[in-house]
Amino acid sequence: MALVLRGTVVTFDEEHRILDPGAVYVGDDGRLGAVQPAGQPPPAGFAAAPAVDLTGTGALVLPGLVDLHSHLQYNTLPLWEAVGVPYPHHDRWVDEKRPPDYSTSVTWPAKVLGTAAPEALLAYIEVKALVGGSTSLQGAPRSTRPIDGGLVRIVDLEKLPAGHDMVLTAALQKTADELRDQTAGLLNGTRVLIYHVAEGRHVTEPDPTKPVSHVHIEFDHLAPCLKPGLICVHGTALTPAEFAAWQQGVTAVNPAERGTVVWSPFSNHWLYHETTDVVAATAQGLRIALGSDWSPSGTKHVLGELKVADGINHHELGDHFDDRGLCDMVTANPGDALATAWGPQVGRLAAGSLADLLVLERHEPGEDVYRNLVDATERHVLLVVARGVPRYGTGPLMTAAGATDTDAIEPVAGLRRRVAVRRTGGTTGADGAGATGAGATLDWPAVKRALEKVRRDPQAAWRDAQEGLVAWGAPLADPDAPLALFGDMPEGEEVALAGTDDVPAGLVIPELDALTHDEAFFAAVDRTGIPELQRLRKYYEEGPA
Repeated sequence: MALVLRGTVVTFDEEHRILDPGAVYVGDDGRLGAVQPAGQPPPAGFAAAPAVDLTGTGALVLPGLVDLHSHLQYNTLPLWEAVGVPYPHHDRWVDEKRPPDYSTSVTWPAKVLGTAAPEALLAYIEVKALVGGSTSLQGAPRSTRPIDGGLVRIVDLEKLPAGHDMVLTAALQKTADELRDQTAGLLNGTRVLIYHVAEGRHVTEPDPTKPVSHVHIEFDHLAPCLKPGLICVHGTALTPAEFAAWQQGVTAVNPAERGTVVWSPFSNHWLYHETTDVVAATAQGLRIALGSDWSPSGTKHVLGELKVADGINHHELGDHFDDRGLCDMVTANPGDALATAWGPQVGRLAAGSLADLLVLERHEPGEDVYRNLVDATERHVLLVVARGVPRYGTGPLMTAAGATDTDAIEPVAGLRRRVAVRRTGGTTGADGAGATGAGATLDWPAVKRALEKVRRDPQAAWRDAQEGLVAWGAPLADPDAPLALFGDMPEGEEVALAGTDDVPAGLVIPELDALTHDEAFFAAVDRTGIPELQRLRKYYEEGPA
C-alpha cells in the first residue's frame, strides 16, 4: 500500500542526513519511492496516498530496527536462571541437569509449543519484536514446510532479490570440511552466512600442556570463509589477532568491504559473565551489529539490547562508541551486512530501500535524535511499518496509516496500542512478501488462546500434534503439510515425530514471556548480581544509568 510519513526523518543514509521536516514515501511495492525534504513535490503516484503527519510533534521517523541474532522458537520463554553460570562455553549449559535443568525449562516447552501451536508461536514472537520497533529478525526455526511472508522479515527466510534463499545460517558448529564444501563458494558477494563462532569465555592465560579451547578451533575452521559475506555471531572468545585475521581475509577479496560481528552483550553476561571485545573488533575494521539472542538469556528485543550496549560502552569501554555509532548497530550496520546478499537496503532510509519504518516519540527534546533512540523504551514506540504495511502502533496513527483489521493489545507500559496480526489478500509484492505466512488467519486474541491451550495441557497438545503429523503421511517438505517448528539449538538436531519422544511427566510450560521489560524480568536480573545487566532497569525507571 502507498503511504506518506512526514516528520523529523533520521535517514541513517550514507551521509546520515536528518530531514526536519522530511517526507518518506512508501510505495505499494514494499519499497521507498523517495526520502526527501517535506517541501519538495511528491514523486508520481502518491497524490492520493494516506499520510501520517508528524510535523510539530517532534516524533522521529527511522528505519525499522534489525535484530541480527535470535532463536525465534524459544522467545515465549522467560529468563532461564541456571545455577552453573558462568559457563566456559556454549556446549556446557545445554547439558545442565541441576534444577532448573535445561531440558524441562527450555527444550521441552519450546518443542511442545512449536509443534502444537506453531502459527500462534510465530505470531506472538513477531508481535513481541514489533513492540520494540524491530522489523527484521534473524533466527528462523526449522520447519516441516516453508514459511513465507511474516509480520516482520525473518532474515533467514527472505527471498530477496532473486526469489531464492540468500542468507544461510548455522547455530551449530560445522567441521572445517563442511564449511569449505558448503559455504566457501557461496560467500562471493551474492549470499551471506550467519554463523555462531567462539561463544565462550576468554582464555587469557592458555595452558600450553592442554589442547586449544575448541571455541577457538571453530574460528580456525572458518579460514576458507573469511570473506565479505560472513556474519559471525558472538565471537566472545576471539582475540585482537583473530579479529585482524578475519578482516584481512575480507579485504583480500574486496578492500572496500568489512566483516560483521553480531554482539549480544546481555546474553553473553548472563551465561559467561563477559562479552565480546568489540573495541578490538572495530580497531581491525569490523562492523558491529546487535542481536537480542533469545529470551531464556537475552533481552526482549534489540531496543533493549541497545541499552545494555550503551551501559557497557559508558562504564567499561570509556564511551568508545558515540550515540550515532550505537544506533548504527541496529540500523545501518546490519542493513549493510545483509545488503551483500539482498541488494536493497533494510537499515537506511533512501529511495529503493525496503519499506520498514519506526516512528518514535521524541521523549527527550533536549537530546539529539540518536540519544533519543538509545534511551527509548517500548512506551515510546508510536508506529511500526513492516513490508510497507502498518503493523503496530497507537490507534490514531494506525488509522492515519490506513491499517485495517487491527486488535487492541494489552497495555504496553500502561499505554494503549493496536496490532494488525491477520493478513488479508493474496498478492505478493516486489519484496517477495505473500499473504500466506504462518498465522495469517489468526487475530491477536486467537494467538494467545492457542498458546494458552497448549500451556494448560502440554501432554495432550503434543499427542494431538504428533498424531496429525503421522496422519499426514506425505513428505513433510510438501507446502500443504501440517506446520511444525523445530529448534536450531543442539537438542533440535533430530526432529522428533510421533512415538519417538514423550513429554516429561508433570511438564509445566511457563507463562508467556511478557512483551515488555517488566518487573518479573528485572527481578530475575537483580538476582544475578551482574552489574552490567542490572543497569538496564534504570533506563526504564529514570533514564540511563
